[in-house]
Amino acid sequence: MKTNIKNILKASLLSAFAFLSVGCNTDPEYHSTVAPEIFFTSQETVWQRFSRPLTHWKWHFATDTHRDDVQSLGTDELAIPTKGTDWYDGGQYQNMHWHDFRPTVSMFHNNFYGVGMGVALAYDALEDIDNYVDFEALKFADPEGTKQSMISQLNVIIAHLYMDGLDQFGGMNIYTREEAREKIVKGRATDVETFEFVEKLLKENIPNLPKKESVNESETSMLKQAFGAALLAQLYFNAVPYTKGAKGEMWAECAKICEDIIAGVYGPYQLGKQWNSVFKWDNYTCGEILGGVPSNDTYSGTYGAHWARWTHYNTNQYLGGTGYGSWNGFCIQPSLKPDGTLYTEFKLGKAYSKFHEKDLRKKPYTYLGDGEYEGMFLAGYQVNPSPRNPAGPGQTGEFKNGKWTGWVCMGNRTYSGTILYINDMVARHSMGNLNEAVDQSKLVAEWDKDGKPYDKDGNLLPMETFKYLRSTIADGEENSGVRLVKYSVLVDKIDYDNLAKRCPAMYPLVRLAEIYYMLAECYTHLGKYQEAADLINTVRARNFEGGVDPDPVTAEILKSDEGKYRLADEWLIEFLGEKRRRTDLIRWGMYVHEDWWDHKASHNENWNRFPISEKAISANNLLEQNPGY
Repeated sequence: MKTNIKNILKASLLSAFAFLSVGCNTDPEYHSTVAPEIFFTSQETVWQRFSRPLTHWKWHFATDTHRDDVQSLGTDELAIPTKGTDWYDGGQYQNMHWHDFRPTVSMFHNNFYGVGMGVALAYDALEDIDNYVDFEALKFADPEGTKQSMISQLNVIIAHLYMDGLDQFGGMNIYTREEAREKIVKGRATDVETFEFVEKLLKENIPNLPKKESVNESETSMLKQAFGAALLAQLYFNAVPYTKGAKGEMWAECAKICEDIIAGVYGPYQLGKQWNSVFKWDNYTCGEILGGVPSNDTYSGTYGAHWARWTHYNTNQYLGGTGYGSWNGFCIQPSLKPDGTLYTEFKLGKAYSKFHEKDLRKKPYTYLGDGEYEGMFLAGYQVNPSPRNPAGPGQTGEFKNGKWTGWVCMGNRTYSGTILYINDMVARHSMGNLNEAVDQSKLVAEWDKDGKPYDKDGNLLPMETFKYLRSTIADGEENSGVRLVKYSVLVDKIDYDNLAKRCPAMYPLVRLAEIYYMLAECYTHLGKYQEAADLINTVRARNFEGGVDPDPVTAEILKSDEGKYRLADEWLIEFLGEKRRRTDLIRWGMYVHEDWWDHKASHNENWNRFPISEKAISANNLLEQNPGY
């Protein structure tokens, strides 16, 4: 048997396409061939073959913006408001927010295809490694152990991908290794069958994964036992929505795994000492990460697509004139109406207002040098408070020779020529309501450092002036919505120019805080309210000076009718922007049954699952569409 090793990516892509299609010619086009036993002549080539599926897996879960969009934008967490002429993009972000899910939208297709491609790549690599690699001849230190570890890690990748498909779409077209080898085409299994297939893969392969030896051992690409156990806990945690109740509640099963992870059964882990220990420069040695994606992006910035879609076009000037490019898209959904008063019509969302004023995370994002920073929001007057700012800490800079001194973010749309003030509001303060006559006397030309608006003649405008403004996802402007800086450290100009100091932070896929929160939620369902409160408060304490939390969770709160909202809020603020909000809302029965900003509940539970794309169905006529589409 001959295998096209040089063209392995092309063959893998064809395999992935076969995973979804029928009636097409999938014969590979060979440019050169080489026997596998000739290719696998060193340990390095074996690791190369093993790593290819990991590359796709990392991309799908850590980098792909389509997955980010579907898990965040249709929830009470984040939004991409249309900002004047920016970010309309055919209305796809508006439709996502309103749960107008369409089978023609590319983000659904790309996620469904991404799962299938990843599974195909993993099965291809598994076949080659199992059949053609002589681990003893290549002098691996532990030949059988290394082989079994590689095979098990690839199987866990398959399980993780299928679980993501289950989360988004329900039942998937499940392939065993033998079926993948034959490249046959199948329709979708049921959600219960998909659940049980994922469960079986995880249970069989977790024991063969490597175990972390010490709490500060550097994380790498290798999947560890604790990561596999965390995936199994996630599966049980969401058993009811994943199977529409067919598997029943599995709180006790999830709780047992979480207890074991915390107790060190799967290796030693501990919470980071600071809230940002798990996100900053050297986080690969942080004991809170159970599984993550390393980054080599020292030269171009870590996972730039994430923060580029968050930050304003001129945020690079706030950082001293770095080379970062920004697109001014994402924002946290607003807490305030256009007149500056708090929304009270709904309970969910309003994330920025739910961070206590003493919460260390609520400080303005400030890079302090050498990978250290504080705060995780860009909000308010955009003058960098860093002591490295030549304008001085806390100063507003000066206007000299036609430009501002110091590190400031200037507007470049309707607020051009002024220092930008980022609002926790979404409305067209500078333009007036779309498609309505404009009263020039009610338009804002500039906001001062205290968030007070002024017209073009320098007159102060009372906030009551803006009660007439709409606040919808279609009514944004360039300063709409607070911005999040969390996953990636944004270095300033001083460190940006020193390539060695740009921050290659690891992207955490699962962190120990999630295990604490999962266990806490399980305990609330099992009636252990005090234990649940203690777990959440253990995580919360690090967000406050000296560990003094002014608003801890209590057993009484969790027992009350409002307990589910407090717990939902805790998930929101601790994991803000971490691509899990949709899953949490569905588990709580809130995704289609609750209101939030510019979103009315549909009470249509079909929309707890996304549509299978028209492209996928046209390529594979065995695929059946989800109900309601």
